[in-house]
Amino acid sequence: MSPDPQEQTAAMASFLRVEEGSHAPTNHDAPVSKVLEQVGALAILPQVACKILEETESEDIAVRQLEQTISVDPALSARVLAQANSAYFGLPKRVSSIREAVMFLGFKGVRQMVMTIGLFDLFLGKNDQDSLRRRKWWRHSLNTAVFCKAVAAKVENIDIDQAFTCGLLHILGKTFLDRFSVESYTKVQCVVEQGAPDILAERAVFGCDHIVVTKTAARNWGFPEVLIEGLDYFNPCHEHTPEHALRGCTAMGTKVVNLLEMGVASAAIGAEQLPGWILDAMNLPDNEVRAVVAAGSEAISLASDMKL
Repeated sequence: MSPDPQEQTAAMASFLRVEEGSHAPTNHDAPVSKVLEQVGALAILPQVACKILEETESEDIAVRQLEQTISVDPALSARVLAQANSAYFGLPKRVSSIREAVMFLGFKGVRQMVMTIGLFDLFLGKNDQDSLRRRKWWRHSLNTAVFCKAVAAKVENIDIDQAFTCGLLHILGKTFLDRFSVESYTKVQCVVEQGAPDILAERAVFGCDHIVVTKTAARNWGFPEVLIEGLDYFNPCHEHTPEHALRGCTAMGTKVVNLLEMGVASAAIGAEQLPGWILDAMNLPDNEVRAVVAAGSEAISLASDMKL
């Protein structure tokens, strides 16, 4: 159903009021709590996924223990094997068991894989196969995660696993807002189509934005503060700290992936296409940007056949 023109006008007027005060301190706690409370169980990672993430944090875990945890969920086991055999992971042979997958990929590889599968379900759910915008958000998130991982491998002071997780999570709040009110998010899209940044359009319609929702959910899941700060990709920072470098990496990832989605060739993306604060935060010289973008773009191509 098409949005009501009067509602579109009201949403745009609300956006303009938010834009005027966009630099003033804003309390988003109430609307965020309301959104997460209503989506309820949808804002919780699957129990098996949580257990696997917890186990892979330990250096003492045995392969057999992780294998048993994954095997408890047959659907998860099948998806782990399907991903492990995709071109992205480039294993020397096809694996046919969870034990083989763990042995080849290692605990960190399995951790990333389980995080990807768990978040896929949060984006789409069991009855969302027709939700085109959530599918688009999911593909953007996965491409950003893959890009950020490739970037972190080439830039000092950025943890590769955290870079992947931030890329995967960074717009998760959009799907929570959409689940909270599909009609309201349709208004957000209408305002964005008229030239508004999605962050400010969300604040105008919902009273909070997807970054705040994502950070709150991540904090509820017990993620470390450095990772939570890395999700705050919209707000500039120039300090050379691990959390700010991670934030810059997330911002670079989502910006470059947006450009690629618009049809811009990776070879045409350089420092001039990126806000200066991103390169400052990452301590990335201008003349190295094109090589980093090329590596990230190649990683995205390899990940294109990942079936979830």
